[in-house]
Amino acid sequence: MISNLLFNMCIKNNFIKLLTLILLMSSCEEKFHPKINDNLSLLVVDGKITNGIGSCEVRLFRTDKLTEKFELHPEIDATVILHDDQDRTEILTEHEPGIYRNSTLTVTGIVGTSYWIEIQTFTGEKYESTPELMNSAFEISSVYGEELKIRTDNNSKEEAVGIYFNTKNRDNTSNYLKWEYRESYEWHSLYTHKEIVTESPSNICYPVNNYSLINVYDASNMENKEVNHLSASQIFKHEVKLKYNYLLDLKLYSISKENYVFWKNMKSIHQSNGNLYDILPANVSGNIYSCEENLKVLGYFEVSSVRTQKNIFSRNNFSIDFNDSPLECEKFTLISESPPDRTRYHILKKTPINRDEDAYLVRNLSCYECNSKYPDKKPSFWP
Repeated sequence: MISNLLFNMCIKNNFIKLLTLILLMSSCEEKFHPKINDNLSLLVVDGKITNGIGSCEVRLFRTDKLTEKFELHPEIDATVILHDDQDRTEILTEHEPGIYRNSTLTVTGIVGTSYWIEIQTFTGEKYESTPELMNSAFEISSVYGEELKIRTDNNSKEEAVGIYFNTKNRDNTSNYLKWEYRESYEWHSLYTHKEIVTESPSNICYPVNNYSLINVYDASNMENKEVNHLSASQIFKHEVKLKYNYLLDLKLYSISKENYVFWKNMKSIHQSNGNLYDILPANVSGNIYSCEENLKVLGYFEVSSVRTQKNIFSRNNFSIDFNDSPLECEKFTLISESPPDRTRYHILKKTPINRDEDAYLVRNLSCYECNSKYPDKKPSFWP
């Protein structure tokens, strides 16, 4: 097993930036070697196989040197091979730069089977993940909303709706779960005007929000693996998400203990404020290792069974009197030498201030033509 990296004080800030980027990719885990030179460029692996549709995907990235402006670049033209413990293999196809998927489905996700990957970069570097077993799924029993009063940043309380779910592992053999969700809702532009700014103006749109929050749970001490009241999203009174139709698309993964430990540590690092140096030396390590001692790699190849569920809610499901107008549709003033960008703002009034500047009372254009900001077609994951 590769030992964990003990960080030098001079590169900790760069490491924190790297962790944040990995979190946003939603499934990366880290693998470290004894010492990192902050001039090195590292391979980052973000991979997963499930028993769901689109079974396996592996994303490969390359970091810039840690002393330079921090970015991740796709690792192209690599060879990625998926293995299972039934002696089946499949070479993944690069569908987009740095994104590799199983196309022939020679190897698919089956509960009770172990999987791992091999990677060879275009320059000949070789990496491999440790095998992980696909555990049985946690079923989603129900998804429901509850009315809440949540304390805000200014220490007041605001009415809100919390969306929760209940889950159960039927054979009581799986212990760890991870979940993620995305939301979409029906948005209606509140105002009309005589101008037409966008090519095909629409007043009904469907915003989509993907969340990169880390949500994990340890059920290993439970005899019956049934967990209730796990939190997904929150919708505040001042938002308009529930005015018409609100869709929650939930994904629930049954993961390994090692994967759980990784995400728990990542969550501690990501959500700590000012105490990162106390947490960094912990066992934040992934299941990817290099076949050569001089190569460094960050990442995780996750093996998990998955369950998904979509639920639609509206304001009729709750007694809260949600706002009709969102904060983004409030009027505000811009001071400028020239008129504001009409593809972003609708001008309500112009007031001269001096010889060079004017005050423009404006409202965001999306409040008139919502497709200037949001998709005007339902996303594919709407039922």
